[in-house]
This record gives sequence, structure tokens and C-alpha cells, in this order.
Amino acid sequence: MSTELAPPVINAEIIERVLLRGDLRQLTPTQKVSYYRAVCESVGLNPLTQPFEYLVLNGQEKLYARREASEQLRRIHHVSIKIASRELVGEIYIVSALATMPDGRTDESIGGRSLDGLKGNDRANAMMTAETKAKRRVTLSICGLGMLDETEVADIPPAARGVISNTPLTPEGERLALAPQDQPAPDGTVRVVEIASAPTKNPNVLKYTITLSSGETVTTINNWIASIAQDACEKRTPVTVETKATRWGTDLVSLKTLADPDRQPAPELPPLSADDIPF
Repeated sequence: MSTELAPPVINAEIIERVLLRGDLRQLTPTQKVSYYRAVCESVGLNPLTQPFEYLVLNGQEKLYARREASEQLRRIHHVSIKIASRELVGEIYIVSALATMPDGRTDESIGGRSLDGLKGNDRANAMMTAETKAKRRVTLSICGLGMLDETEVADIPPAARGVISNTPLTPEGERLALAPQDQPAPDGTVRVVEIASAPTKNPNVLKYTITLSSGETVTTINNWIASIAQDACEKRTPVTVETKATRWGTDLVSLKTLADPDRQPAPELPPLSADDIPF
């Protein structure tokens, strides 16, 4: 079975939804795969290495760059990185990284981490993270990719990564609190904190990674279950989950929302042969 990817195809509808609305949630799974491959093609990255992932942030689904993206970009474009400075401002450790291209063009970005209360290895790891963040941010910047890096995503509060910000605004521009979003889920239920999706070896299949309020991370390739999880994430609706352990991790078998339990059971996926496994 050939794993060669077809050339990316982006039609006018996809362009309109992405460029004008700025939200990748409007795309179908097939369109997301096409868009993902087109982004990789435009900057010369290999989509099979999963250089990007999808993330729901403040109610919009966007791509963010993983470590694989910045490392490939530095190699492809011969980007040279030099640490320009390291300083401790209060308890914030700040690193400035300078990037240089072969044509002489330069760019500079900073990365920072709080060292407040950290000692030993934890303090050293935070300092290294600040340096890594600076290097990756300047790499994306000089290569013309205005997107989040995974070190920045890790610093975003989970609530911001999984909550739709569609509540009305006050005259001062502040959002009205219509419901307590951080209220604990009822016993026996959890909340969906965030959903990220990435392409697989099968060009028509997306792998969804779902983070629950219990701290558990589960995956699924079932678009029906993913759509229920997306809706529960946006509305902060408590859900019950059923999982099973597979050789690829913890797979989400069933997800039921208390607000609309009749949406289950999900349609069964056809059996996948060894050649069809998309991971």
C-alpha cells in the first residue's frame, strides 16, 4: 500500500474560511489534512514528521509549531542561532537569541521563564526552557511563520486552550462571565480541556488528542466522537468517557455529554488492516 501523499489541494472555500474567518474549526477533517499539507509544502517541511499540531485556543482552532518544525526550518534555510544575552530580571530568566540567514538577514527574539521558588534541577530546566523558547521563536520569526511554538503553548492556561470566548463584551471591552468555567465537574464526569489534531499516514484520517480535566490524555480517529468532544470543550459540558488501552496509547471508545447523551453511541469505524493503521 503506497503512503505517498497526493499534492495538496486547497479550494476557494477553504481559503475563504481560513484567511477571512481565521478559524480552522470551520474546515472538515479532509480539508484540515489538505490545509496542513499545503502549509508544510509552502515552507518545505515533511508532513509525515508532524511538524505542526492543531490547537483550540480561545475558541479558535489554529496550527502551532512543534520542535520538529523549528529544527527542520533551521536545516532547510541554513539558519544560524547565537545566544545574544542571558539575564535575570527579578525572578524572570530572560534569554535573547539572534538568528542569521545566509543572505545576511537577521532577527532576534526572547524567551523567558519564571524561576520563582525553583531550586536545583527544576531551576536548571526552567533556564534551559527559556533558551529553547528563544531559539524556536526566532527560528519561526525569521522564516516567516507567525504562529505559536509548543513551548509557548505549554505556558497557556488550560482554560484558555479549551474555552470559547464568545460571551458578550462590556462597554469597557471586558467579557461578561455567563457561567463559572472552572467549576469542578460532577462526580463521575470530567470536562474536556483541549483538543489537538494532527494528520496520520492515511491522508483521509486525523488523529485527535483530547486532554481531560482529570489530567488524562486520550486519542481517537473517530470524527463523530471528536465532534462531541469539541462541542463539550466549547460549552464546558461535563462528560463521561470510556477508554481502552491500545499499543498506540489510550483510545477513546465512547464520550457522552450530560447535556445530550442521546448523541451516543458513535458509529462504528470499519476494521483497519495493518497497512491501514494511520499512526
